[in-house]
Amino acid sequence: MLNLIKSIKCDHKVHIIGDSHLKGSAIKINQYLNTNFVVSSFIKPGTNIKQIVHSQELEFKCLEKKDIIVVNGGTNYLVNNSKKRKSALVHMLQFAQKYINTNIIMVNTPLRYNLAMDSQNNLEIQDFNMKLSKSANLFKHVELVEMVIKGE
Repeated sequence: MLNLIKSIKCDHKVHIIGDSHLKGSAIKINQYLNTNFVVSSFIKPGTNIKQIVHSQELEFKCLEKKDIIVVNGGTNYLVNNSKKRKSALVHMLQFAQKYINTNIIMVNTPLRYNLAMDSQNNLEIQDFNMKLSKSANLFKHVELVEMVIKGE
């Protein structure tokens, strides 16, 4: 019994939080990791970044440097509203500052594949992603991953 408790305590944790774009990612990521990793996810479609980054605060308090948080979100809140885009960026940066002792993978916001690349919505998403990328580079414990969604 003692060995079981010890092995669970030593596991690496991967917590995935985000909107519908990360749906199913826990299963896929878990397939590539060995048994030393425990993967969990909290996916809330259609929600904003503020709600996403505050959704699992109790779970994240016990995370360490060997653990990982994967985060994205707020896709529906980034277009046609510069205040919400700025707020989303601020919340992502505050999240990175708050969990400085945990590895964070930020997933950028995917472009709308059903719109032209130079549409206003996609230009605003590209602007947000560029600012997120520059900001993520300020942190040693944060990596940015580009999400690409292919149209049907």
